[in-house]
Amino acid sequence: MKQLLILALYLAMHVTAFGQTRVEAFIMPGFGYHHMSLNNGDQSVRDSLNDMDRVRQNWGGGVKFLFYLDKFSALQVGLHYKGLSFTRVKEDLQFHDTVHPEIGRIIDLSQTIAQKDAYFYHRYRYLSIPVVYQKTFTRQSFNNKMQFFFSSGLDFDFLINDKTSVALPGFSVKGEDRFTINNDYSSSSFNIGLNLGARFEYRLDEHSNFSVQPAFSYPLLSTAKDELVQFRLFQFGMAVGVNYLL
Repeated sequence: MKQLLILALYLAMHVTAFGQTRVEAFIMPGFGYHHMSLNNGDQSVRDSLNDMDRVRQNWGGGVKFLFYLDKFSALQVGLHYKGLSFTRVKEDLQFHDTVHPEIGRIIDLSQTIAQKDAYFYHRYRYLSIPVVYQKTFTRQSFNNKMQFFFSSGLDFDFLINDKTSVALPGFSVKGEDRFTINNDYSSSSFNIGLNLGARFEYRLDEHSNFSVQPAFSYPLLSTAKDELVQFRLFQFGMAVGVNYLL
């Protein structure tokens, strides 16, 4: 990781010679899910897990530098706190069913809810270094204020932590309805992701711009795995930020 940070800094120092430089702070809401494949076992294992899994909303944010190579293209290099996750739902649990080995069995006889469902939030947090190239769609700006770009590049992701939070809405186990347990999967500490999207910029004044950057990110390596399956977490995100001319 240290070597990659040095490389990013080295690249930034050399790109600044080509044109103007802007610094941008941004937040990035998104929706994440996974692509799952088998290690061992039959297709029914993957199908069963996919039936339980759901899309989950993620949040992230950070700072990036935009080094303009000319009037129509730029290179983005930044630091991004990236959240990726998905939700797994165990539905219609019955009396004496085990929610999870670390949580225990259901001994709650309450009938206040029609169905007992357990929600497992599989969360992965990364420090990401995006290196993205942007190119304008058109060489003329709209109303001298708006401009659109195509963007593509790579995200270099370093795992900060991973955990699984469990919610038991309407019932409890051992008097608790919220738990944090160890991840059931072995996570990769490093990944490289493909970053594809677009970018919209609106000039606020001579020094600052407002930006919206939708992007699809897909990891080239496995996110996590166990003996039966492995999966890659991908995300559709929307970075919203303001940049300032240095």
